[in-house]
Amino acid sequence: MAAVAQSSTPDMRVVEQWLATNSGVGSLQIEFTQTRKMRAVKIPVRQQGTLWLDYGTHRFRWQTGDPAQTIVVSLGENILILRTPMKRYEIRPSGSGGAPGMAALANGFPRTLPEFQRRYRVLEIRPESNTKRIVTRPLGESGRGVETFTFVVDGSHHRLLGIEIELQDGSSVDTVFSRVQTNVRMGRDLFQPSLDGYTETKF
Repeated sequence: MAAVAQSSTPDMRVVEQWLATNSGVGSLQIEFTQTRKMRAVKIPVRQQGTLWLDYGTHRFRWQTGDPAQTIVVSLGENILILRTPMKRYEIRPSGSGGAPGMAALANGFPRTLPEFQRRYRVLEIRPESNTKRIVTRPLGESGRGVETFTFVVDGSHHRLLGIEIELQDGSSVDTVFSRVQTNVRMGRDLFQPSLDGYTETKF
């Protein structure tokens, strides 16, 4: 894997412009297309999914497949992972090696520069065509197993278009947002999926 060039003085104005678009946003519902590439598998795995973030209660749900095949819900310092076809679930620390990159999203997207700098170290801010890529590494347990965690921002309107995660095992997860809704009402059941009929396991 090619090393990431680290800028000595990244232009943090790009980060501030993106963060400003989150001002006044209490919740987000994001529809996305996720492409996962693994070293041992030649054909990338592509799925549709939805991400829900409730900033007021720090709740988080990531779901892929239609109907849902995998559901990830935040439980404070832990995350709950459900594999619906198998009727299996696991509760594990959010920074565990089995869920690299996911922990960085568990508290939503930062809304202020100090919060951003507490959670991410900027490696590079790279302009590309009509986008700007904020290449970072999550700090603390959230960065375990993660090589780079990149926020892809629209160059004109500064809104987040997607996330690119490069993992230390050589795999990657690219997520492109297709629809973003703000301040959506979210029921409690969305973040407390029923475990009836499920068996606890270790994935």
